[in-house]
Amino acid sequence: MSAASGDAGMRQQVSMGRRLASTRRARRPPQEREEKMKKRVVASAAALALAAAGLAGWYGSRTSAAASKTAARPPIAVGIAKVAAEDLPIELSATGNVTAIEKVEVKPQVSGVVAKVHVKEGQSVSPGQLLFTLDAAAETAQLKKAQAQTLSDQAQLKNAERDLARSRDLLAKNFVSQSVVDANQSKADALSATVAADRAQVEAARVALDYKTLRASIGGRIGVIGVYPGTLVQPGMAAAMLTITRIHPINATFTLPERELGAVRAAEAAGKLLVRATLPDSGDSVDGKLVFIDSAVDSANGTLTLKAEFSNPDGKLWPGQFVTVSLNAGRYRQATTIPVAALLTGPEGKFSYAVQADGSVKRVPVELLAIHKEKAVVKGLSVGEAVVSNGGLNLRPGDKVRAAKAGQASGGQ
Repeated sequence: MSAASGDAGMRQQVSMGRRLASTRRARRPPQEREEKMKKRVVASAAALALAAAGLAGWYGSRTSAAASKTAARPPIAVGIAKVAAEDLPIELSATGNVTAIEKVEVKPQVSGVVAKVHVKEGQSVSPGQLLFTLDAAAETAQLKKAQAQTLSDQAQLKNAERDLARSRDLLAKNFVSQSVVDANQSKADALSATVAADRAQVEAARVALDYKTLRASIGGRIGVIGVYPGTLVQPGMAAAMLTITRIHPINATFTLPERELGAVRAAEAAGKLLVRATLPDSGDSVDGKLVFIDSAVDSANGTLTLKAEFSNPDGKLWPGQFVTVSLNAGRYRQATTIPVAALLTGPEGKFSYAVQADGSVKRVPVELLAIHKEKAVVKGLSVGEAVVSNGGLNLRPGDKVRAAKAGQASGGQ
């Protein structure tokens, strides 16, 4: 017998053995199979329990070690301040946009060609000052024609009035009939109406001629001039011939949160509200007064629009400029204050760290009402309470702290 035949025989015997074992398992009673399955489930559950117990023991040992490490950490040196109660001015601040009280775009009322420009860019003008002259040859001729026609009709009217007077004298002497007088009266009345129409025509010609001269309707500063002699202009043109902007007095428009409306209204009722505009670059400031409070709060962003007026005689404020506007709206009486550095911001809003009796810190949510110089007016803290004023950025609730010497705060700020 060859080796190949021996291997084939062995494989056949193994296959028969597997089929026999499968047949025997299939012939086992159902109760025996269920008991064996339960034993396997119990063994698996015991293994999982042992693994969970081991993991819990490992995690507990790490947590205990971390807690021991935290408890062993020395107190952190921080700046500590007391919550105070004091009277402070209510200074509301916002970014304002300087706007002109009056701004006029000069455009023609009739078509024409620019004959002369009487002003220069950047020049200051007064109301009624001549700006442009348009070619008015046709309008001048029309005025002269209307005036001549008026003179002619006036002469005919005078002759008709003389004829009417003579006919009335002759009627009194019975030399003419009443119909002659009536005819002369009708002729005089018609010529009188013609003269009145001629005068109206003269006035219309004068108006058309006046349209050929453009004058300043307000006083102010001239901007860019967009036309030159020879330029054809007409009503409804897109670009203005020039713009006149009144820069003194001048306004600054700004917005405040609606929560400040009560303070502003109360201060307005008490008297004139003073407003200060500060230039961002030079730091120069200009004083003015509040002249307008919008009649409604913008529901989209919860703000209220206000306007302040400044005399601006030296032209420090310029239309379109952005300035910092501060409004003095009275005083806070015994307001709760903390240093601005004690006010922190987290995912849930503003808060401060209050120092407990055992030296640990607690996070206390606060509401910021206002900031005056280096003091924050807040709600949520009690007067006399100790708060972390420096070094609170790296603190966590429960950390131990101690008062630091000058320049020693280590909690980060």
